[in-house]
Amino acid sequence: MGYSNFKKLKVVSKKFGLSAKRTELFETILPIEPSVWLLETLKMAKIVPLINEKVKAERIVSPVLVEIAQAFQEKVTLFSGEELEVDSKQDLAGECDFFFTLVPKSVYLELPIISLVESKDEDMEWGQAQCAAQLYGAKLFNESENKNVPFLYGCATDGVEWQFMRFEQDTFYIDNKIYTDLKEILGVWHYVISLYL
Repeated sequence: MGYSNFKKLKVVSKKFGLSAKRTELFETILPIEPSVWLLETLKMAKIVPLINEKVKAERIVSPVLVEIAQAFQEKVTLFSGEELEVDSKQDLAGECDFFFTLVPKSVYLELPIISLVESKDEDMEWGQAQCAAQLYGAKLFNESENKNVPFLYGCATDGVEWQFMRFEQDTFYIDNKIYTDLKEILGVWHYVISLYL
């Protein structure tokens, strides 16, 4: 089962000799107005029962991330459901819900990976742990191809709450704030992607 075997952040930290700290990741985030397309898409999502992880990822999380991918299409590519195989014996393998790579308009996975999103149905602690394991896996994957980046961002979301983390120098920095406002969520993503440009 790979990454999904990690259900607690402290398990990820202890297994790989990493640390985790809570902090304020973002001092000031400028809200970004959603497009009419995104507002309509999210409105239409309410037509179907949002009762599980898959449907929330498809109907809510994906459209938000597609909006970000469109805004930065000359700089990044958004992937969904791709395998990130690093070390299956260490559970660093498996499918990632979403991730951005710092390669524009790519039709296949090219490195470096810069951020990941794990969509979970209500269990945010599990989402955090799985996202952290994927971030560590992405770091190792990038390094194995000599595509090092100094920090990676991740996010766990249930489609309503979005909690971000930054992985840098073997430490996970978990944001104290959980975002629920769409304009702020878009603002955070714009800020995060811009850090790599």
